Amino acid sequence: MTDDNNNYSGENPLDIVKRFNKARILVVGDILVDHFIYGNVSRISPEAPVPVVNVKYEKLMPGGAANVAKNVAKLGAAVYIAGVVGDDYNGNELKRLVNIGNINSSFILTLNSFQTIIKTRVIAHNQQIVRFDKEDNGKFTGRVYKTLLTGIKQIIDDIDAVIISDYGKGLIESKFFSSLVNFLRDKNKFIALDPKIENFKFYKNVSILTPNINEASGCSGVKIEDDKTLEKASKIMIKKVKPDYLLITRGEAGMSLFSGSNNPLHLRARARDVYDVTGAGDTVISTLTVAQSVGAGIFNACYIANAAASIAVSQLGTYAVGADELIGLLASE
Repeated sequence: MTDDNNNYSGENPLDIVKRFNKARILVVGDILVDHFIYGNVSRISPEAPVPVVNVKYEKLMPGGAANVAKNVAKLGAAVYIAGVVGDDYNGNELKRLVNIGNINSSFILTLNSFQTIIKTRVIAHNQQIVRFDKEDNGKFTGRVYKTLLTGIKQIIDDIDAVIISDYGKGLIESKFFSSLVNFLRDKNKFIALDPKIENFKFYKNVSILTPNINEASGCSGVKIEDDKTLEKASKIMIKKVKPDYLLITRGEAGMSLFSGSNNPLHLRARARDVYDVTGAGDTVISTLTVAQSVGAGIFNACYIANAAASIAVSQLGTYAVGADELIGLLASE
């Protein structure tokens, strides 16, 4: 096994990032709204043993697949998003936010029967105190999936790669996943999948699968504790899903890339100061997909994604890394 942050081949990663604005990416998946409440705590409630948060400010941000799209857009690539929101205040805010972020929202469906999913996080003194969710995980009709696929087929020739962002909220289900992946394979498109444990049973034939270490343990049934169990888990996942590549993100231990034909590549974590890992997986899948779309080999794509993740986790909350930041980091090495 290799364990070397310099184990990449081909052109300079810096030159690859400078081409990011030529990439055209489609994101398909569960669309959420991230609601952040920031404040201070100076006392405990007399009503119950809980902290009292003095709220200073709040903000709404694109979440789930919409956060992936925001990451892609911040890197400079053109991005479309396909998914579902409700006909409600949060759904309207979500579409407004993605349009501001230069994301094409034409393929977001608005449903009267659906409540837009929102996750609220309360943060005080740079720490998350509590999170509460409002979500509707109901099943969607065949008509919804047919409309989504029709829209995707209309733009596919203008797309370099597709990210399937599965947050387990109901949109990504077996029949739709199979139809989408088969169509994308026929079109020879790069398919990156951010998986959810409960849907592992129907994932098949993507270009790259990007679970975190907990998802990899759950999907494989192997408790990952060291390199040996990591390799065992990777073999099980590759055998079941048959991805071209498997990238397991491992938090402070970095990330590991596996395939059926090459030796594993281990990339050490680069961040010195880790403030918040929220959304780091979105940063990784977004960056490696954009890199691959502009001609990077898989090793270079993962190397660049690892660099982007080091920037993201050094910030509080979900953070989209800009191409200029990435260029600055790579140029300093």
